Amino acid sequence: MNTQNKTHSPRFYWSQEDKEFIVSTCLRNWPEEVKEVLHRSNLACENTFIFTHRWDMERCTEPVSFQDEINWNYRHHDDLEWLVMLNRARYMSELGQAYWLTNEDRYVSAYIRLMKDWIRQNPLSLEELEASAGRAFNVKDTWRKLDSGIRITHWLKGYFCVRSSPLWTEEEENLFKEAVHLHGIYLNRAYTTHDRQSNWGYLETNGLFQLALLFPEFEESAEWLKTAAHRLSEMAPIQVFGDGMHNEQCTMYHHEVLHCIFESVWLSEVNGIQLPDPLRQTLDRMYTATLSFVQPDGHQPMLGDSDGTDVRDVLSRGACLYGRGDLKSQGYEHLDYEGIWYFGSDGYHRYEELIAAEPAFCSTLLEDSGYMFMRSDWSPDSKYLLFDAGHMDVIRAHGHDDLLHFSLSAYGQEFLVDPGRCTYMENEDRRYFKESLQHNTISVDGRTISEYVDSWRWKEEANPLGSVWRSSSSFDYAEAGHDGYWRLGQPVQIKRQIVFMKPDYWVVVDTLRSHGEHEYELPLHFAEGMTLTELQDPKEIIASAEQHGSCAGPSLRIIPVTPVQIRFESSWVSRNYNEKTPAVKAVLQQSGQGVTRFVTLFYPERPDEQTSLQVRYGSCEDSYGRQVDTDLATVVEIVRDDTVDTLLISHQGPKGYQFAGVHLTGEVLAVRKKSNKPLESLILKI
Repeated sequence: MNTQNKTHSPRFYWSQEDKEFIVSTCLRNWPEEVKEVLHRSNLACENTFIFTHRWDMERCTEPVSFQDEINWNYRHHDDLEWLVMLNRARYMSELGQAYWLTNEDRYVSAYIRLMKDWIRQNPLSLEELEASAGRAFNVKDTWRKLDSGIRITHWLKGYFCVRSSPLWTEEEENLFKEAVHLHGIYLNRAYTTHDRQSNWGYLETNGLFQLALLFPEFEESAEWLKTAAHRLSEMAPIQVFGDGMHNEQCTMYHHEVLHCIFESVWLSEVNGIQLPDPLRQTLDRMYTATLSFVQPDGHQPMLGDSDGTDVRDVLSRGACLYGRGDLKSQGYEHLDYEGIWYFGSDGYHRYEELIAAEPAFCSTLLEDSGYMFMRSDWSPDSKYLLFDAGHMDVIRAHGHDDLLHFSLSAYGQEFLVDPGRCTYMENEDRRYFKESLQHNTISVDGRTISEYVDSWRWKEEANPLGSVWRSSSSFDYAEAGHDGYWRLGQPVQIKRQIVFMKPDYWVVVDTLRSHGEHEYELPLHFAEGMTLTELQDPKEIIASAEQHGSCAGPSLRIIPVTPVQIRFESSWVSRNYNEKTPAVKAVLQQSGQGVTRFVTLFYPERPDEQTSLQVRYGSCEDSYGRQVDTDLATVVEIVRDDTVDTLLISHQGPKGYQFAGVHLTGEVLAVRKKSNKPLESLILKI
């Protein structure tokens, strides 16, 4: 860590001279965000708490009130996560913001009262700290490591606002610094080797880095700062893959780690300190990963233990930090509310002058994490499919049993979704949202891909196999399998292939091989508010959003090419922790022995489109002109309006095939015939 450029006293992200700009700009550009901050702060003034900030890890919209002093060990509905959210104390940051936004001292009074109450009720001795080594230094519920790292960053944000109030006296200053110092002792000591691997390590270390940098008067601060900088750097190659995705395969915790690195990197730059370049490069890659998976509506997909959070604020801050127009193109027009606090006037105007630019890629693969993303374009109405061909997660904490799952959006509407997480409590909801049966992936005999043990443990975890990715201007092709059903008495080999015929539709082919007879099901979980209609001749499922007034929404036509039984069932979608909403799913079912296939077309349509669509099996010949058996090659013809697409998938590896008027060699091939245009031959995979 280079400190040679440090020529001034420590500076926080914002200081008193920034106040007028921050307040006026937030009130002008983000009145709804201001309203939410004041609402939560007003509740905190009355000892009432809700956790509804978009980045509250475990949200709770139900107000909980305390008389007189706070019960810092209270578990609402017996959920530990409510207790830790109370002790993470985002409301302390917001009380400081509320004071600046309104100049009302009651917010300072509440900050002081809550600070004193927490300190009084939650002492920590060095003896307690050392005695907790066997619990990885998680001393007690109110003194867990990651919560303490988060708590001190929120206390600091509030402190750098309220300390300008006449209510903040020497007594409060001394008490605050004693608490900060104790947190430093704790966070410096509590770090373990496992923390290097887990998001906890970054959540702890970001807190230690900030307080060490901002309070150089502590005897230990110089050593703490060196230690924190080292930890920030040593964790980066362990926790973040080369493709920029966090190793827990979970978008929520990817962004928690990204946020911690962002805060440390930006605070160091504000203070003229140069953290190692590889750390800054890691953060840049993480922003690129976010850009890769952001949905057309600006939200993160609910991979693993993730909520469906709007991530445009993340992209906006990344654009401001790195001067990246591609991030701004998917962020906000103006710097986000929190970004204004972080970057002030200079950063705000830098963002305003930054020209938004379409990303250099559209469809893309995150190779290390195994996520594949198919897009028609970067507009809010784009067609988008996410395919999960990655491992569960490195530490088996926040990953779900979702191998080969796919989600699908089009024309501003989510159709097929990952159902989310709902809870961390050990109950049936936890199991429901984690198991493979609640994801859009093949099940065998009603069995899950991996075996659920409890909220944080699996056994017989499946591994991905044979991942393939190809992308061009005309198509995207993805392929993967897994070994989850090899454990059965009659093992099953599974392979999923997805073809995106740009920019219009997808064909999904699931091939199942086994010597034994099995029941196979393909569940399709729809976003809440969808209506499903089954047509019989020809067989087709139409998924449409509920109509609001006279405005009809887009629809998704699902055409099973192979004969299947279809049933509709109820399901759940959880957009946020502590929430679940009724939804529906369609289940495509068939039994088979030997080779069994599901071939399914997914065709999104706008409300004003009524595409003439026919889907049927075709035939092909080998290089000698001999008819090829359907077990050796699947040929599907998709006829729509003035276009005929013929897709061939070989089940015997790459071969020469004659079909649709062409002779091509490969394993996955396609031909597009369009009126008044030359025939287009496509080799998707050799």
